[in-house]
Amino acid sequence: MMSLSDERVIHDRCQWDALVSQYALDCYYEYAYFELAKEPESVPEMYIHSFEFGVLIYPYLKRRIPGTAYQDITTPYGYGGPVFIGIWSMDQVEMVRQHFLAYCQAEQILTETIRFHPVLENDELGRLWSKTTNVLQQTVTVELTASYETIESRFSSMTRRNIKKAVREGVTVRVGRREDYLTFMHLYRLTMDKHHAAARYYFDDHYFQQFADGRLPAELLVAERNGSVIAACIVLYGRQFAHYHLGASDPTELAARPNHLLFAEMIRRTKELGKTALHLGGGTTREVTDSLLAYKRSFSPLQTNFTLGTSILDPLLYHQLSDRHLQDHQPSAQGWFPAYRTPVRPLSHRGEQTS
Repeated sequence: MMSLSDERVIHDRCQWDALVSQYALDCYYEYAYFELAKEPESVPEMYIHSFEFGVLIYPYLKRRIPGTAYQDITTPYGYGGPVFIGIWSMDQVEMVRQHFLAYCQAEQILTETIRFHPVLENDELGRLWSKTTNVLQQTVTVELTASYETIESRFSSMTRRNIKKAVREGVTVRVGRREDYLTFMHLYRLTMDKHHAAARYYFDDHYFQQFADGRLPAELLVAERNGSVIAACIVLYGRQFAHYHLGASDPTELAARPNHLLFAEMIRRTKELGKTALHLGGGTTREVTDSLLAYKRSFSPLQTNFTLGTSILDPLLYHQLSDRHLQDHQPSAQGWFPAYRTPVRPLSHRGEQTS
């Protein structure tokens, strides 16, 4: 450990990535991922507190609250949250939490939002860290420690039939090239249009360009038929886990079942690369009957919770800002956290209007 007790805040990329490497943290903790997910008026920041028997590593985005002198912190799109390494008691979590709250007070940080990592299951100690935690939805993980034949035998019978159909229809899967990202961007936006997705899911060209430039540990897998790309997905690679990040398909080609073959080959590929698990994520809603969740469950029965942690660090000021925001605008969503960032009008599918 660094010393008997040590507290630091890191912004330097080299120091950040050195700690990610030292503790073999997942890809969602890498500085490049925070750069990818960075929002306007936000900076990546990593809080570290170590003591004799453990160390806390906690990266987040620190964001300026528009029109105020205050800030808030959030896990970027994806998963993350504090990682507790070593031996921790409830008292030690509380002790470090008090140190962190003192830092937040000095930095005029108003709220904290944590998207806990479903595979790490860091929400257990996270329940002691956050003031409120709620399980938002179930997510699906494919264990990759068995042989591929054993993994494939756990697919549903319908999924196995659809994989065979894709092969009969002439669908093939390969690792994408840099130029394939342009096709993926087009298919991705078609897919979002089809599902009437919220604006926050419409990433700009720069977002995809960072993948094309190889700035993140990721691959694009593409499904082709008759010489054309008809489905594709971006897979993130951590040291131990892989993550299905974004997917897209040509709506006119769905009858050929390209996504079923694409998912099967994604599972095969991540196993070949030595990963122990592939996280597929959840559905588009919180319902247990969600069709996307059911589709992902057809590849694996293993489900894990996606938990959201929230903390209001200055309740009086929080309610003042939230009430003012909701009075001045026409909110387009209910139950948004933090409430002062509730979208101010209905979100267009191209993302022109956000809070």
